[in-house]
Amino acid sequence: MKQRLATALLATTLLAASAANLAAQTTNQAQPRPNLLPTRDVAVTFQLQGSDKIQGDINASWLSSQRLLRVDNASAPGWVLVEERTRRASMVMPQGLVMRLPDSPEVAMLMQNPESQGRITRQGRRTIAGQGCTDWRLDRNDGKSGVACLTADGVLLRLQQTGRREILEATRVAYGPQDPTRFRLPAGAPQITLPEGLRGLRLPGMGG
Repeated sequence: MKQRLATALLATTLLAASAANLAAQTTNQAQPRPNLLPTRDVAVTFQLQGSDKIQGDINASWLSSQRLLRVDNASAPGWVLVEERTRRASMVMPQGLVMRLPDSPEVAMLMQNPESQGRITRQGRRTIAGQGCTDWRLDRNDGKSGVACLTADGVLLRLQQTGRREILEATRVAYGPQDPTRFRLPAGAPQITLPEGLRGLRLPGMGG
C-alpha cells in the first residue's frame, strides 16, 4: 500500500516537474529557452499510454497566480497538490489525511531546475489536443534522455523517456480561471510523511 501511494505521488509530481527536468540546461547554446511552467491558468487531461499502473484520465489543473498544481487520477488513492514555490508534494486522502512525500533526490532533481543535467536540443513541432507544441530533447549527463513537447506558454503536452514504452500525452487542454479553493489542503488535517525507504521509487517508464 505504501509503495502504491509513493508511486502514484511521484507519477503526479512528474506533471509539474517534467518541464524543469527536460528543459533545464541551455549552457553554451544560442537557441531560446522554453517556458518551464504554464504562464496562465489551465486544465489538462492526460493519458499515460503503455502503463499498467496508471490507468484512466490524469486531470491536471494549474493555478498560475499561486504556482500550484492539482492532479486527480482514479488510479491514485487521493488527489495531489504540488507547490512549485516550496517544492512540496502532498496527496490528500478521501478521509482528509495528508500524505507528504519525503525529501528525495529524484524529486529534487525534477523540481529544482538544475544547471548541469545535460544538453538540450530544440526539435520539431507537433499538434496535440488541438494545441501546437515544440519538442525539446534533453541528453542528461547520466546517459538518460527524453523528449518533452511544450507549448509557447509552458504547458506540457507530451513526455517520453528514450527507450521506454510509456508516453504521457494530453488529450484535452482548457485555458481559463481555476477555482483557488480546489488547491487548498484540508485545514487542520493530520499529516504523515512517507518513509525515507520509499525515496528510490520511480514512475514506471520515466526512471532509470
